[in-house]
Amino acid sequence: MIKPTKPIETYEDYGFKKCKGEYGKHGCYYLCVARGCKMIFLSKELLEIIPWEETDPRIHAQPNCRYRDIRTALDIVCQLVMHGLVMVE
Repeated sequence: MIKPTKPIETYEDYGFKKCKGEYGKHGCYYLCVARGCKMIFLSKELLEIIPWEETDPRIHAQPNCRYRDIRTALDIVCQLVMHGLVMVE
C-alpha cells in the first residue's frame, strides 16, 4: 500500500486537484495523467493509480490537461517516493 507522508494540502503544489462533491469534502485529491489515461487518486490513507473514466464523479468530465507530460503515472509515483512525499508499506 502507498501512503502519503505530508499534510494532504501539500500535494496541491505538485498538481493534485481537490475532488468534486463529497470526495472533496473528505479531503480527497486527484491528478490526471495523459500518458496512459490514468488518474492518481490521493486521500489521507492511500495513493492509488486507476484508469481515467469520463463517468467518475470525483473528477472533471472532459480532459483538460494544460500541458503534456511525458511521464507515466508510475513515473510520477516513483518520483513522489524518492522525494519522501509517499511511502510504500
